[in-house]
Amino acid sequence: MSSFRALLVTATVLASGTALAEDGKPYTALPAETGQTVTPAPELLAAAEALRDAAAAKDTAAVAALVAERLVFVDAGITLDVPRRAETKGPFADAGATLAAIGLAFTEGEPLLPDGKPFDATKSRIATAHATIVELIDGARWGRDPLVAGAVCTAPGAKWDAKAAKKARLGGTRGGFVAAETKVMSEPGGDGARPIGTLKPGFLYATGGDEENGFLAARLPSGKAGWFPVEAGYGATAWGLCFNPDGRGWRMSAVLSALN
Repeated sequence: MSSFRALLVTATVLASGTALAEDGKPYTALPAETGQTVTPAPELLAAAEALRDAAAAKDTAAVAALVAERLVFVDAGITLDVPRRAETKGPFADAGATLAAIGLAFTEGEPLLPDGKPFDATKSRIATAHATIVELIDGARWGRDPLVAGAVCTAPGAKWDAKAAKKARLGGTRGGFVAAETKVMSEPGGDGARPIGTLKPGFLYATGGDEENGFLAARLPSGKAGWFPVEAGYGATAWGLCFNPDGRGWRMSAVLSALN
């Protein structure tokens, strides 16, 4: 993860998590098309590992050889009032251009250097692509994304109506979902924890990054704050990579990011 991205995600997550650790205003659970988790095929895992190793070795040509000629770029805001959008780009001029486009998707602003100091944007974006590919494959939680047809992604995604999010009082809020019914507890573990509600698949809820004892903060539609297991939750605006099979095997086919 680039240092800027780490700061961006950490600051946003901690801010929302702090608010969610306390009771707040009621809202309406937001209906959404949420991707299912999947067990990836061995061939997909082998392709992902080869891509990861090529990126770790900073072998731009080898990475590009494992990427589809045309890539879907899905971008989103950090909060639920900004919709996710998908755009197909490519073919690219060469391997460097392919990696630079991937890296740009994970870049929020670029440094302003003192006068006379050259900045190579392409080199910087390629380095970001290498590092981010490694990170996302290492942390993969495989699933489907409604915005990338037929793909298997390093994180399941979601599709929802951003205007409805505002009406549901979820504007300006980070959201998450679960793949199976999940109890929300009064405390993050311990003998005093008791269930205070349930998160259900097919909806987005107000969730934050405040984590304690393996539990994440959440706010129920009633406004009541609680905690649920980290492994049960998925971010509505996840960062990730997607893969589709073609005649040559599994190839990276999409990039998922959230910067706006």
